Amino acid sequence: MRATRKRLGMSQAELGGDRYTGSYISHLESGRRAAPPDVVEFLAMRLGVTADELGMEPSLPEPIDSYDNTLALEHLLVAERAWYDRDWTTAGELATRAATAALEAGQPERHWQALYVRAQAALAEGEFVDAIHFAESLARHQVAAASPTLRAQALCLSATAHRVGDELPMALVHAGQAVELARGAPPIVLADALMCLISAALEAGRATAETDRLCTWLEDVSLQVESSHARGAIYWALGTAAFKSGNVAKGVEWHDLALEVLNPRRDLRLWLRLNRSAANCRLDAGITDGVPEMLEVARGGLTLIGTTFDVFELREAEAKLALLEGRPTEAAEMVTALLADPAMRPAVVSNGSGEELLAEIELDLGHSEQARAAFVRAAGAYAKQEKFRKASQCWQRAADLQDLHVQDMDSPNGEVDRAVK
Repeated sequence: MRATRKRLGMSQAELGGDRYTGSYISHLESGRRAAPPDVVEFLAMRLGVTADELGMEPSLPEPIDSYDNTLALEHLLVAERAWYDRDWTTAGELATRAATAALEAGQPERHWQALYVRAQAALAEGEFVDAIHFAESLARHQVAAASPTLRAQALCLSATAHRVGDELPMALVHAGQAVELARGAPPIVLADALMCLISAALEAGRATAETDRLCTWLEDVSLQVESSHARGAIYWALGTAAFKSGNVAKGVEWHDLALEVLNPRRDLRLWLRLNRSAANCRLDAGITDGVPEMLEVARGGLTLIGTTFDVFELREAEAKLALLEGRPTEAAEMVTALLADPAMRPAVVSNGSGEELLAEIELDLGHSEQARAAFVRAAGAYAKQEKFRKASQCWQRAADLQDLHVQDMDSPNGEVDRAVK
């Protein structure tokens, strides 16, 4: 345990997460305390290894002859129907019943399948803590332990849940593990793992050279992916990465290609999110060409079938557009209303981007003190999400704004340089 933790660069407190203290981990590593099976499984998941590699293997009960072996399948069938109807709550509830039935019937493969649907439903509904829990259960499941492909898929799901749930270190660990496991898997599985790792690396502010290497690898893998819809998702990821690295022309090219091949009939919400994401990337690069049309497409659907986080990012993009089009007062009103909207609270408290955008708008309006306060709030939010590069940037912007020039009516020329402390 200690060797694996140190190899990953994790502290004892980071390994324990919000469940166990660093002191408890120290006792386990030194042998002063013995770890029960549930602790071993939890720590194995945090370390990105299977539980049996740490000396423990989870097991399911033997099948019960008198049990109705079709019950789990029935629940799962209806759960998947609810999933396609975008009724995430019902899908999650039925998948939970299917998992329970499979567990009691001793059907490990069906149990894993039901947990996968449950994790996806939690992620789609924005219940990130639950999504992380179920995804980690999938990755340490005995079925996944016997299949690198299944374990890679589970780790991808876990990495995504950790990333959107503001746990970037674990997102990077699990995405990296997924990539290693998926090297011999079908191309689409490797592509999913690479996209998860690229997304986490970009949010964590990893070096451009590292993400460029991963993008080159992903581009090569995309040539082996048969589904044009799946390639559309890959082009989307490559475009976003290009924007983040400063290659705007390449980013526009990839996103235009993604918009061309991604099929809204296959996944309407994914297509709507692509329009919103492509618009956001262009706005961040100072481009407004084509953005109103993208936002109009996204607005028409995400307000109906999107999550709170989808709507939050959509309204942020609309405010950015207003700012770039020379309407800063309107943009400020839009962001202020967004941050104060109770329905947006989950997204507001888990994202510093709203406060950072407000700070930029206040600067455009000449309100330096209000901008400084917004940068401070943004830095605090980013720090809680462990987005330390973004937090540092906002702290620096706030510090720069402390040295303001104010008018002094007693000076001979009517003003004097004076720092506001």
